Amino acid sequence: MAAVQMNVRIDEALKDEGDAVLRELGVSASDAIRALWTYLADRRALPDMSTTADEAAREAERQRRLKLVRESAGMVHRAFVEAGLIGEDEDLLDGMDDAELKDYRRQLAYERYMNRNGNWEAA
Repeated sequence: MAAVQMNVRIDEALKDEGDAVLRELGVSASDAIRALWTYLADRRALPDMSTTADEAAREAERQRRLKLVRESAGMVHRAFVEAGLIGEDEDLLDGMDDAELKDYRRQLAYERYMNRNGNWEAA
């Protein structure tokens, strides 16, 4: 098997940090690159390179979105109560299983589509 040489441009400080970690692990830079290329060839994908900072950022975004959903659900609930459609203590989704929730969401999406496109005839 013929060997090839690879040259890579990388920030000097990053290289120094990486070299220090590899030395601590007892691995050469060539061995690390060879292991990465073997992984790529075997799996046809990158290894998981997420960091704890990435995970923290994803979790923060998830929590932000959940907060928006809760706030939106609260606004819908208040509007239904104010319109007299439900009581203050009633839960709109109480007793629905996942399949029923999916059907409910599909029906709402269909109604929005029909209303937007002017094809909905009020009953």
